[in-house]
Amino acid sequence: MAKLSSIFAKIPQYILPIVLCGWCAVLLAQKIDLPTADLGRHIENGSIILHGSWADKWQLLHTNFYSYTEPDHSFVNHHWLSGVVFYVIHQLAGFKGLSVVYIFVVTLAFLLFYSLAQKRAGSAIASILAVLVLPIIASRAEVRPEGFTYLMMALFFWLLWHWKEKADKSAHYIVLIFLPLLMLLWVNLHIGFIFGFLIFGAFWLQSIIKWKLTKNPGNFYFLSFVGALCVVAGLINPFFIKGLLYPLNIFREYGYRIVENQSVMFLQKLGMGNGLYFGLFKILLGLAGLSFIARLIKERRKWKEFPYHEFLLLATAGFLALLATRNFPIFGLLFLPIAAANIKAILPEVEHEAYKILPALIAIVVLIFGSFRFLESYQLKRSNFGVGLMPGVERAAEFFKAQKIKGPVFNNYDIGGYLIYELTRNTRGSTADADVHADRIVFTDNRPEAYSIGHFQKDYIPAQEDEVKWKELDAKYNFNAIFFSHRDLTPWGQAFLISKVQDEEWAPIFADQYNIIFIKKNLENVELIRKYLIPKENFGIINN
Repeated sequence: MAKLSSIFAKIPQYILPIVLCGWCAVLLAQKIDLPTADLGRHIENGSIILHGSWADKWQLLHTNFYSYTEPDHSFVNHHWLSGVVFYVIHQLAGFKGLSVVYIFVVTLAFLLFYSLAQKRAGSAIASILAVLVLPIIASRAEVRPEGFTYLMMALFFWLLWHWKEKADKSAHYIVLIFLPLLMLLWVNLHIGFIFGFLIFGAFWLQSIIKWKLTKNPGNFYFLSFVGALCVVAGLINPFFIKGLLYPLNIFREYGYRIVENQSVMFLQKLGMGNGLYFGLFKILLGLAGLSFIARLIKERRKWKEFPYHEFLLLATAGFLALLATRNFPIFGLLFLPIAAANIKAILPEVEHEAYKILPALIAIVVLIFGSFRFLESYQLKRSNFGVGLMPGVERAAEFFKAQKIKGPVFNNYDIGGYLIYELTRNTRGSTADADVHADRIVFTDNRPEAYSIGHFQKDYIPAQEDEVKWKELDAKYNFNAIFFSHRDLTPWGQAFLISKVQDEEWAPIFADQYNIIFIKKNLENVELIRKYLIPKENFGIINN
């Protein structure tokens, strides 16, 4: 029996992490839908940071650099370093390389949290929870700077937990010196660095609680010193204290409502919960709460040792995920090691040799279930499964450039990053292309914080809903082209497209499964309209 138990024990220890990481990679393997992604803008940011003039660098970091509508609007480019990383990867390995690196980064973050769950609760409990939580972790599969936040969170939590477990050994104090170095990178990679301070603050608060309960300061002073270094590191960014405090201020002037920033309750009322794992998230949130309650009841005599810091951390992450679905992966990652430790503490210790095989048997069931889910995920994502770009996403931009269509261009919110990448690359710094480049700056793009509230509420949305407002805006900017992602499902976006197809002043000359291009009916565009006009009869309205 002992030999059999030993053989079974190796299965979850070595094979399950590989299977679970593979499933995580499959869930994340989604081809890049460039017309609706931010990625193009990030790549162009990196190009300017590395190759642009000092004036361009400064404007890119501090102003709404790409917009001809509000070019001087103040902006904190809080993810500028991610742009540099994305640009370098893109130069070396293209969009496929970007997909692969993003999958690796998020999967590594998952693996670090999973390894902690294994150490704290064993492979069986860790794997069962991993199977439950992986869809939540991988729910944000688009290549974004927030992937670096997931990895940095994993490193922060991993280092702090290992230090806490071995704090009595002075040799392990040195590991926390890495935290300020990580924060120095994180504050320039993504605004999610605030979660680094949240994780650190939870451990720091636990040291205060322990001090008050035991009358012994313990590691409080050393942890405070490292925390101070992290704050100093957080100030080392192009915006100094403004950059450090930006996570608290970003939504003060945010004029456009986007799905990922909406609460679970709000989206459910609109019937937009499909595919967002709301039911699974609620189950995990309830399980997290029950695990803490059960642990507190069972260990009521050891209440001084209760993990108050982990309760604070997971409760905060759960609350933030309720408020904005973009925080689902944050909650999922933290849930894995914390809930695993709680469940391990609740379950009774079993000494009989036969029962020691049970976790391995459970792990095998998880392995089989996970394999089926692996295949199921692949089947569901077949159409966009893989790495690199979705097929044909660059055709519209190539057409636009080949026909030398002039601006100003009116575009919708979603497609801004695409236009920034496609219509400004390879023109910066070229005297011959200076006028072309000037024509191709966007009307708007997917950074609400980079524009005034009035830009969206007084110009962008009303112009799509009201023909009079559109005429006023057109008179102000004299648009020559409209470049639109027709998958914009906002009421104003759909109304605008219907009206422009019927508008005698505008001619649709290009349309594919992603985008549509209109040009104004004027003398300059006569030849283009003659060659490429799409008849009105070719368009229709699909009622969902």
